Amino acid sequence: WWLLIISAVLPALVAGFYVSRQPDFYQARATLMVGTSLQNPDPDLRQLNLANNLANAYARLVREGPVTQAVIARLGLDRGPGQLASQISTQVYPEAQLLEIRVVDTDPRLAALIANALADELVQRSPVSQEDQQRRQQFIKERLDELEVRIEQLDEDIAQLQDSLVELTSAAELEEARRHLQELETARANFQETYAALLGAYRAEMPNMLTVFEPAAEPTAPLPRRAGLVVGVAAVAGLVLAVAGILVIELLDDAVRWDEVQEERELMGLPILGVLPRVRVGRSPLAHRLRFRMAEVEAIRSARTSFLLSIGERRPVVVLVTSPAVGDGKTFTVVSLGMSLAAMGMRVMLVDGNLRNPGLHEWFDQPNVRGLAELLSGASQVPASWPPVEVRPTEVNNLYLLPAGRPPADPTAVLANGRVDGLLETLKRYADVVLIDSPASASLPDAVLLVESVDNVVVVCRDGHTPAHLLQQLIELFQARTPQKPLEIIFNRVKVNRLLLYPAPGDLEEEQRADGRVVLTTAEAAELLGVRSATVRRWCRMGKLPAERVRWRWLIRREDLDRFSAAILEVEEIDLPASKRAVPSS
Repeated sequence: WWLLIISAVLPALVAGFYVSRQPDFYQARATLMVGTSLQNPDPDLRQLNLANNLANAYARLVREGPVTQAVIARLGLDRGPGQLASQISTQVYPEAQLLEIRVVDTDPRLAALIANALADELVQRSPVSQEDQQRRQQFIKERLDELEVRIEQLDEDIAQLQDSLVELTSAAELEEARRHLQELETARANFQETYAALLGAYRAEMPNMLTVFEPAAEPTAPLPRRAGLVVGVAAVAGLVLAVAGILVIELLDDAVRWDEVQEERELMGLPILGVLPRVRVGRSPLAHRLRFRMAEVEAIRSARTSFLLSIGERRPVVVLVTSPAVGDGKTFTVVSLGMSLAAMGMRVMLVDGNLRNPGLHEWFDQPNVRGLAELLSGASQVPASWPPVEVRPTEVNNLYLLPAGRPPADPTAVLANGRVDGLLETLKRYADVVLIDSPASASLPDAVLLVESVDNVVVVCRDGHTPAHLLQQLIELFQARTPQKPLEIIFNRVKVNRLLLYPAPGDLEEEQRADGRVVLTTAEAAELLGVRSATVRRWCRMGKLPAERVRWRWLIRREDLDRFSAAILEVEEIDLPASKRAVPSS
């Protein structure tokens, strides 16, 4: 669940930060009218459709290079045609035959200038300019006005002539009047025909004509940022990607997990010897400075008990510790198990069998000048007296170390020269348990060469990390090579809260201060004194137990706790009544 929260919160924070850093943007709008259908009292539907199609064409044309380049040259803009095109958007309103040009810029005045320049450039590029159309319409309007006056005059003349026909008595005069009336009617008909033609031309629709309907004004308010929408979309997108990633990982991940086998205590047909907890080691680990919590100590002791039950009465015994992949924790397993066995009084020999990338000597702060490689290659001989110079005692009692030595050019040849059996037999004379730390066995033959010379094999699996297919390959390889050899599994780096252990009252960590002093928490002090944590805190507040208050908790120096315990024992010894003293048995 925490991964899902992070995957949603982190993109939201990044998006919010990005939006807050963006400058304000302003949008200016210039509107063009396409065609003249709206000026016609009886518009043609075909002309309307044609004008709408032309409006879409002009909407595409306004973002093309010739138009944008002309605007850049006119205004002297310091940007390219492509960048200017990204600032332009259009909207066609077919029901009104309007084309709206929108320009977005951080400068409101410049946005209006660009929008108007684009509109003017489109008008100039249209086949019929607004000036020509206005000049033509004005000419037709003047002719129509003249014809209208003449037609009205002819109507009056015809009406007067018709009235005068009644008063004429002479046949010649009557014939002359009728002839003149016919001429007037013919002239009127011609004028009316010309008037109708001019009126049709005046009202004719021009669908390919562009006119500026509304020029762009300088915007006064910036565009809304929509920060909430952007942040929400980023959070949802991050959450969706996280869920998809988790599903993909779950489908592709075949790592072995302790939760799936802790009840059966068996994995791929092999018994699980024990479980080692996840311990904070640091970059430069030293075995004698490791600080374990009580639950971690209990887990290591449980693994040690299972190990002793596995080897039974066989002493001495040589155990090969290996793993399918790098990073599973073989070296930590060897160190922790060896220290736990040495604490019981058993003589333990740790052998660094990783001749390719030795590292066991780093845990005990020892050099790696001479070791296993020199003994196997014949550069050094095992002396008759114990110990040889290659074997070094450690700061842990009963625990000895045989480092790997200088990495040879061909580690496989060194391990296969037949001297491993003799060396291990010699080491068994001086140790109860010999633990060999070998390299990962999935891709290297070193552990396979050593497996025939040991008594037991322990395979270390890291919880949630070791691939199941590599573990299966390793098991099949060892069982094919030495089918009778005991093969067991130890899980490593398992969280303490997932271990099936008895709860420890002092399940807290012993700390080491920067000045080297070891301090304990109240829970750890209570565990050592056999009282409750509340009692220890009360003693600290009263000053009965010397302690240091750090924020919300008390820290007790180990030497102060030892002196406190010694003082209590002395007081009890002095105040113990004689009647209650133990009587020594005879």
